[in-house]
Amino acid sequence: MRDQRTEQTERPEARPDPRLGLAGRVLLLVIGFVMLAEITIYVPSIANFREAWLRDRLSAASTAVLLLDATSAQVPERLVVDALAAVRATSIVLKMKDSRRLLAASDMPPRVDGRYDTREASFFESISAAFRTLTTRRNRTIAVIGPAPMGGEYIEITLNEAPLQQAMLIYSRNILLLSLVISLIVATLAAISIHLLVLGPVRRLTSSIISFGAAPEDASRVIKPSGMAHEIGRAEEALADMQRALSRELNEKKNLAALGLAVAKVSHDLRNMLASAQLLSDRLAMSTDPIAQRLAPKLVATLDRAIAFCQSTLTYGRAVERMPELQSLRLHAVVAEAAEILNPDGHARIALRNEAPRSMEIFADSEQAFRIFLNLLRNAFEALETAGPQPGRAAEVIVSAAQRNGMVVVEITDTGPGVPKNAQKRLFEPFKASSRPGGTGLGLAIAADLVRAHGGTIALMPSEPGQGATFRITLPAPASHTEPRKVPPPPASA
Repeated sequence: MRDQRTEQTERPEARPDPRLGLAGRVLLLVIGFVMLAEITIYVPSIANFREAWLRDRLSAASTAVLLLDATSAQVPERLVVDALAAVRATSIVLKMKDSRRLLAASDMPPRVDGRYDTREASFFESISAAFRTLTTRRNRTIAVIGPAPMGGEYIEITLNEAPLQQAMLIYSRNILLLSLVISLIVATLAAISIHLLVLGPVRRLTSSIISFGAAPEDASRVIKPSGMAHEIGRAEEALADMQRALSRELNEKKNLAALGLAVAKVSHDLRNMLASAQLLSDRLAMSTDPIAQRLAPKLVATLDRAIAFCQSTLTYGRAVERMPELQSLRLHAVVAEAAEILNPDGHARIALRNEAPRSMEIFADSEQAFRIFLNLLRNAFEALETAGPQPGRAAEVIVSAAQRNGMVVVEITDTGPGVPKNAQKRLFEPFKASSRPGGTGLGLAIAADLVRAHGGTIALMPSEPGQGATFRITLPAPASHTEPRKVPPPPASA
């Protein structure tokens, strides 16, 4: 089965789709819409064209009626022929109130196939008659009725429909050609505009997604937003943010995987070294020096912790935390033990004020509680060592505690510079919070994971400039017997 990365890499090399592209579809749609608009215009216009053509014939017939009526009773044949030719009719009839006069007619007037009264025709009747004229396949003869001059009731002309049909076909062809030209011009301009404003940016987005998907770890493939203030411009900015975040996360995961392998290798050799140091510490316990006798048990306990932790790292390839084994612990003693590891001789230039009541107890795992306070105190000590205390204040770390609602609330405050605002959002994420040269950014992440495993909380308290940093943690008191929550295992201990 092929790897997913291989599929992503090969996908951009697939053959192009031979079907009509988006630009071609837009072009056809625009042409179709323009033609549809032209049809809606053509239908009434062809009816108006037929109506106007017939009215022209009626107007010519009215002139012929005036001419023929002005002559003598015996109309010359030549005048009749000229009048019919001018009107393009085979007969001209004038209807008066009490008579019907045939003013001019050919030798053999044809049979009338239909009658059309321009005085009473409605809009839809006019359209229907126009399409009957366009679609007929034989030379029909129609009688057309219109208003009459000289006070007559109406004038009626009989004519062959073939010339009218021919004129209407020529008009329709011209309308069709004009519509196609307009459609092509409008469609071309629309396609160019859509390509510049929509299709081009969308294709750029698509190309960026395909290119970035082939190698998401490569930050150089992140799209560069055009800066346009429309929807696609905002989509480019959102895509760029997403790609940068994804690239950063993938690189971090890759670094974490490499770090896990490195930690496993280091832990293997470190375990052997610590085992040797444990043998030497046993001999140190037999020394008669009071300081050595006081520190030797703590050194042995610390080495035992380190060896056990290295073994867990080798077993799982990462530091998998066990579930806490809860018991009642004296908070003051746990803080003092962690402080003694950081400051074994008690004469460092950074003072620790352990103000936790000596009788106050927490319900926690002894090993994990020690690591919680060791990491938090080390973070405070390193901040003071790196940046020093606030002006006018001594370098010190204060630990205070109080019991509220079945939980022990512990605050660890230092007189250092405080936590920068840009680091506060990701303070408890691995490799994010360290601003000290050489720091890993793991201490606070480890402490946070262990606190949550006990069902507690951890937070950086708001502070004014010049007040240092205050971390507040809550841990269950023995009377509450809070059941610990399972959380994802934290990274390797710092």
